[in-house]
Amino acid sequence: MQNTVYALEKLLPEAIKLFKERYLLLQTILESGPIGRRSLASLLGLSERTIRKEVDLLTEQGLIQISHLGIVIAKEGEKLLDTLYLPLQMLEDFSKLEQEVSTLLDLKQAIIVKGNVDTSEDVKNKLGRACASVLGSLLKDDTTMAITGGTTIFKMVESMPKRQEHYKNLMIIPARGSVGNKVEFQANTVAVELAKKLGAAYELLTIPDNLSSQSINLIKSEPQIQKILQKIAKTDIIIFGIGNAMKMATRRKEPQEVLGILKQKQAVAEAFRHYFDADGQVVYATQSIGVAPDVARTIPIKIAVAGGASKASAILATRVLLRNSYLVLDEAAAREIVQRMTY
Repeated sequence: MQNTVYALEKLLPEAIKLFKERYLLLQTILESGPIGRRSLASLLGLSERTIRKEVDLLTEQGLIQISHLGIVIAKEGEKLLDTLYLPLQMLEDFSKLEQEVSTLLDLKQAIIVKGNVDTSEDVKNKLGRACASVLGSLLKDDTTMAITGGTTIFKMVESMPKRQEHYKNLMIIPARGSVGNKVEFQANTVAVELAKKLGAAYELLTIPDNLSSQSINLIKSEPQIQKILQKIAKTDIIIFGIGNAMKMATRRKEPQEVLGILKQKQAVAEAFRHYFDADGQVVYATQSIGVAPDVARTIPIKIAVAGGASKASAILATRVLLRNSYLVLDEAAAREIVQRMTY
């Protein structure tokens, strides 16, 4: 696809320019709607006459809708944005940076969005949409998918348009039990919401993720839990986030003893409730039920997401886990990674 997109840009530069402009117009309506023509013109730096013409065209195509509240995106428009995200990225200046990050980290593909999560929470929406686009391009019949929780993964599910296609034997499973107080960000909740969007079946891992070792070993022996764990181990796709070690440990209310160990061993990254130092060694692993890093590495398709320049250390620390995966990250994290590994 990449060579085809570049060839089209050479042959039809004016058409590609129009494609980028209309994509940006649709994306702005999605993020800011309902919105009026005047506000839209102001945001995009275009004349109201141009906006009126474009809005009329997009309305005729069924991509947007106009009401007394303003202009909003239509379902068909959301689906189109999702479909065209990856081709658009190939046309952006990020293509070279994406290739550089992919090579440095030995990825299948890096997908970069503009911005820095550390300074703008809105970038999480972009990360979510990009992650949804990657997943949408990989879906097929007879697929089992495991997914973790977290705010960015939640944004991905929010951004996933309801699929018109009906996939046969599509199953969504939480990658682990429940963590944290906010139910909407837990793996079980995220798995159910994603299944609804995709018209898929799902199973739940309805157990707390912070039980004692004795309780966890007892629960693992239950036939129903064994059945789900076997499905997770044989899953085709896994979607997960990468966290800052100390932030995640604090958020999960790890005991002071554990926080002390993490500080002493200089943990910088967290994934699947395992904590890594800068060299990629696991310095602490919590007792839990679900996917562990050694299992995740064997899953054929891995989609990871992380944003912010502050996440560069965490991404670099999980390089072995990320090998041959799809990594969705923001520009700030990507440039920090390149700077550290190059200089």
